[in-house]
This record gives sequence, structure tokens and C-alpha cells, in this order.
Amino acid sequence: MSRSHYEVLGVLPSATQDEIRVAYRVRVREVHPDTVAGKRSDTSAQMAQIAEAWRVLSDAALRRAYDAERSSGYTQPIAEHTREFVTSPIERASFPWRMIGFTAGGLIALVLVLHALSEPAVPLGPDGLLQAGSCVVVNANQLAVEVQCTEEHTGVVKALVGFDMTCPIDTQPIRDRQGMGIACVVPS
Repeated sequence: MSRSHYEVLGVLPSATQDEIRVAYRVRVREVHPDTVAGKRSDTSAQMAQIAEAWRVLSDAALRRAYDAERSSGYTQPIAEHTREFVTSPIERASFPWRMIGFTAGGLIALVLVLHALSEPAVPLGPDGLLQAGSCVVVNANQLAVEVQCTEEHTGVVKALVGFDMTCPIDTQPIRDRQGMGIACVVPS
């Protein structure tokens, strides 16, 4: 004769939901395959019995139906109270091309509108860092200082080289004010 769900979990039929939950956890720890006791060959069957007992006794409606069947002496499983599964054909998920297209189109339109409404970029003034194309003047300490190209300037930087390097013949070497190297300046 098969054991009742209460016997599988080791609780009385009058046990509360908390007592059933605690008993379920204890029983699972006892027969879990990772434990020493769980290495026996019948642990998978015991785990299945414990899981089924928990499924029935943890749900109030299933537990009432189970208790009613036990009191009436009916020993068949309670199939009419179990969850019904609806089978539907499996459809393969499709990639959301339409959403990607609308998103990309919207972003492109937004960029174009913002570009049309924006002001033209105002050229920035000198940032103090010399680079090729910077206009410079030579200060009293004989150092190259960047200035606006619209102002009067000594020349235009052709290249910025290290202190141990030499400038091309058609340029004049002037030390950078920030000590970054030597500015090879084409006189203007």
C-alpha cells in the first residue's frame, strides 16, 4: 500500500502550512543527491514522492480535495484537480524588423531635424595647445604662444617635434610655451 503525502513528509494531517513547508525542506535535504544519504539508488523516486506531496499539500484547494478523497477511501490520484495544460502549436519568434526600421527611421529623422535647426558651429579660440596649423606669436621669453589666426601672428606651426629632434629647413624652431617640445614655425 502506498504512503500518504503526510507520511512522505512526516507530518500529521492536522499540520499547518508552515509545518508542511519545514517538513518538506527537511525531507528534501535528507534525500538530495548531493548528500551522503542521497547517493542511494532510490533517491530519485523519493524526491519525486516528496515533490508530489509538496505540490498537493502546499495548495489549499488540492489539499482539501486530497483530504476529502482520503476520508472517503478513494485512492486514485486527483487528476480532476490538477492544472490543465493547453497545447498550442509552437511558433518560431520572428525578428522585429518593423520595430527596428521605425526606430532607425525615427532616429535619422530626429538627427536631420536637429541638424537643420542648429546654429553653425562657432570657431573656438586658441586652446593653448600647439598643433600643426596653429598660429603663433613669439613672446618676450622667446616661447611660442597660440593666438587667433585673424590676429597678427609670427607664423603658422608646421609640426611639433620633441626637444631632441630638429625642424625641417624651411621652418624656424621655437620652444613651446607649455614645454611640450619645439614648434617648427613657417614665418608669415
